Amino acid sequence: MEKPECKEIVRSVLPAVRASVASTMHDRYGYSQEAIADKLGVVQVAVSKYLRSKYSREISHLKGYIIKNKLSDSIVEKIVRGGTRQQIDSAIDALCDKLIALNVA
Repeated sequence: MEKPECKEIVRSVLPAVRASVASTMHDRYGYSQEAIADKLGVVQVAVSKYLRSKYSREISHLKGYIIKNKLSDSIVEKIVRGGTRQQIDSAIDALCDKLIALNVA
């Protein structure tokens, strides 16, 4: 399988992963947009867009797949349990790799 270009990961996979994590943190644990942004290393405006589904149909579809299959739950658990930025980023990277390997992205 050909390795995807970085721009594809940045354009759709990473936003879908972040959107799924943000939704779970907000809906299940009641985290604020600011707290989610801090934990994900993004700005609050990005989290607002993730929570209001202000992104492409492709990202929306991938986010749904991630949530349905509970693929981001381990990332959320790392965050909730106080994982370090490195642990969280590594878990996000691993999920992005998994999604690419599954060819769902």
